[in-house]
Amino acid sequence: MTSKLTSRFVRQAHRLPFLLVAGASISLALQLESGYAQNARVRLALTTGGLKVDEAAGANTFNIGTASGSKLGAPAADKTGLSGVTPINTNGGETLGVTSDATVKGKLTTTDAVAGPILEKGSQVNVKAFGAVGDGVTNDTEAFNSALTSLATGGGTCVVPKGTYLISASGITSRVKSGVHLMGEGREASILKIAAMPTGTLIWGDGDNWSVENLTLDMQDYFPPRLHNYSAIACKGNNWRVANCSILKIGRIGIGVAGGNNWSIEGNFITKTTPVQTLNQSILVTKYAGQGATNARIVDNVCDGSGILFWGFYSTIARNRISNAGFGSGIATGQVANCHTMQVIGNTCSGGRGFDENHTWVSGFELWAPDSVIANNTAYDNGSSGIIVGGQNCVVKGNLSYNNGVQTGGYGFSARYQNSTVNASHSTFIGNSAYDTRYPGRGVTQTYGYHEQPGLKFIKHIGNKYDHNKIGPASH
Repeated sequence: MTSKLTSRFVRQAHRLPFLLVAGASISLALQLESGYAQNARVRLALTTGGLKVDEAAGANTFNIGTASGSKLGAPAADKTGLSGVTPINTNGGETLGVTSDATVKGKLTTTDAVAGPILEKGSQVNVKAFGAVGDGVTNDTEAFNSALTSLATGGGTCVVPKGTYLISASGITSRVKSGVHLMGEGREASILKIAAMPTGTLIWGDGDNWSVENLTLDMQDYFPPRLHNYSAIACKGNNWRVANCSILKIGRIGIGVAGGNNWSIEGNFITKTTPVQTLNQSILVTKYAGQGATNARIVDNVCDGSGILFWGFYSTIARNRISNAGFGSGIATGQVANCHTMQVIGNTCSGGRGFDENHTWVSGFELWAPDSVIANNTAYDNGSSGIIVGGQNCVVKGNLSYNNGVQTGGYGFSARYQNSTVNASHSTFIGNSAYDTRYPGRGVTQTYGYHEQPGLKFIKHIGNKYDHNKIGPASH
């Protein structure tokens, strides 16, 4: 066996650079289990095409293109659970005007903004100094607009004290620009509540070195029409951070990201009250002007009712907990043209249910990015398969997948073949476990521990446990 493995590795010497990177990434996986670690990575020249954000409309309106959901035998496409929509232009790219809502259930009043002080670089302002009330009844949109505008040139911190701030359907149209930090006093303390069906993004981050932290955003379960995928927070630029926020009752998109380098989304709590089978994501990361995200980190987030979809390169998705997704997968990555060289480490996806608009049963993980490390993840109690791998040259190590296939009789692990470039060939599965805890009794749903589609080549298995499933350990 040793000689066979040795000769195989010699024959595939062209894979040595990836194996070295994979080894380093597995080492990082162990670090991530005990605490956050960030790797330095090389920036990539990216290709154009695929999922983009329309420049005129901004990051809150997504031109999804023609991607489709993942299913057996589907035609070649980036199968990450998306279907086509028409791109939108909003006022020719101009800033949306603030809607002066007259009433919300007869209780909403409006106030004009209060002129703020002249600021020096690095100044700190308080939204209440610009007229915000925070009583949950008064419309505080203009106060937020004025406070953020006052920092747009020199940067600084915009403080949001404890209170509930009602925001117009158009959202806060003054953006969190470069060097600006929008900071609340903590979750459940500083609350921004949308007043009506969104006609724009609630908070826009646009530039470099900005942050949104310690806020609660209440989106009130409003579900915008398909052509208006407004997010609670839209993000664009480099070196930014969205952290320690609660984004509750999202409609279609919780946090929407357009490309960018060296940014992080960490420690957020995102909920969708009722999972649905049409396009929605807690975190959606797409391209911007043909450029994908690089060196990104999506870490320690909790998402209930909706999942994470990522298109980008050299990035990390780690220690997130996803439950009850109703569309696509708990965590999904794009295919080779839109996503590669990922670290998907220490995440848990459970309770996914439904047959979505792309004719796809919801799975735990759907990972199409090649040259990736998929380590120490857990998938259980999902409607379809637990962990789907569709990218070449991946290392799949130490993952656990059990009690899946609740709706379709899916697999613990599924190695996919879509075409000659989009498939799981040359991947290595090491020390993974897949089983059904109800075996051999009644109610067993996970059919095989491992399933492999025809056409795959040079997949290696080392020390895996695929026993105790409904039909058998493995199916090829």
